[in-house]
Amino acid sequence: MPKKLPKEVKKYYERELRQYWSNKNKLKYLDKLNTRTVIFLTERIASIETVIDKLDDFEKEVFYLIFKNNASWSYCKNIKNISKTTYYNIFNKCIYMLAEEVGEI
Repeated sequence: MPKKLPKEVKKYYERELRQYWSNKNKLKYLDKLNTRTVIFLTERIASIETVIDKLDDFEKEVFYLIFKNNASWSYCKNIKNISKTTYYNIFNKCIYMLAEEVGEI
């Protein structure tokens, strides 16, 4: 990851990654959403799925712990034996890859 993202940008993409599952659920109710919302959600979901596909198996496991299960680094360290450095490397990698995927970088 060559560049460091601004804090606001990083927080925005972290929120996008954490909302991935709820956004997928929203698409089940297409008749209640307007077309613009559907297009936006579809694009965001596709971008996140591209990021997930680029991760190796271990990184995917940590990705799901962080963004789906909201596991803290201390939980990952104590229960899953994943170091704090590894946790944050994967955390930052996912955010950076998403920013890159949507054209922020």
